[in-house]
Amino acid sequence: MLVTNTACALVLVALLGAAPAADAAERLTQIPAPFRGLWMAQLRHCQAGPTDESWLRIEAGRLSFYESSGLVLAVVAGGTDEIAVITELSGEGSTWLHPLRLRLDGTGQRLTLETVGVDGSIGRVRCPGT
Repeated sequence: MLVTNTACALVLVALLGAAPAADAAERLTQIPAPFRGLWMAQLRHCQAGPTDESWLRIEAGRLSFYESSGLVLAVVAGGTDEIAVITELSGEGSTWLHPLRLRLDGTGQRLTLETVGVDGSIGRVRCPGT
C-alpha cells in the first residue's frame, strides 16, 4: 500500500491532537531513544521473551509485537514523552497500517499505547537492561 509523506504527517499530527498547536508537533526520522527497548505488561513477564502476548520491542525503525512486526513509516513527536507512529505491520499472512500514539511516564519506565480507532489504552513496563 502506498502512503505519501503528506498523508502520514497529517495522520500523525491528528494523533497528537492534544498538542497545544499543530506547529508543536515535530516530524522525526526514527523513534527516539527513550522509547526504544523491550516492553511487557508486567516486570515478571520480561523473562518469558517473545512468547508472552504482551511482548513489544521498539527499535529506531521497527515495532515488533507478539504476533506481528513491521517498519515504522512515520514518526511525529509531541514533546519529549509523546510520539505518534504509523507502522506497516505484517503477521499471520496479512499486512496493514497501524497508527499508534505512545506516551512515556515521567520516569521513562512505563509506556502507554493507544491505537487509533480503538477506545482505551494499553500499559507496558520497560524490561530491565533495555
